[in-house]
Amino acid sequence: MRSIFTLAGLLVVMVVVLLLATRETRRDIDAVRSVTLAGQNDAVAVPFDADAAAGLARRLGELADWPQPPRDELRDAAARAAGWAAGLAPGTAEYHLAVNLRGAADELLAASESPSDPHGARARRRISQAEPEPGRPGAPPGPIGGIRDKIQDLQQSHQEQLQQTEQEQH
Repeated sequence: MRSIFTLAGLLVVMVVVLLLATRETRRDIDAVRSVTLAGQNDAVAVPFDADAAAGLARRLGELADWPQPPRDELRDAAARAAGWAAGLAPGTAEYHLAVNLRGAADELLAASESPSDPHGARARRRISQAEPEPGRPGAPPGPIGGIRDKIQDLQQSHQEQLQQTEQEQH
């Protein structure tokens, strides 16, 4: 009898601990969802076009194999993807795709002709992250992935501003 009461007491304590842990986890997730990252993003929001984004991903994939891809085309691609990202909410599949396309274009701009150049490898990785798996649309990255994407987008914006400043000085 005593062991039954001990077991029942242990189960009650475990239930209380699980409820408290669940409540804390829910509070943490709500806090992550409510985070907004402010930053300088000069891009003008434009409506997202899934077909154009898929075409841009294919084109960037082609340009990744070129020894010297056309810089103006890469700048235009980065600007178009930045415009899409500016008009989308972080945490969505479309935002994730736009941020990765922007990053891929910027990495290709920074790449050298060397096949072992790390920028080219990062561009290819971002292009593959932008392309949904065949037969399955891209899944939204969720609140934490959205924050990661937003940080990446802000970093890309800052990097583009630095490159533009450097070009103006030369």
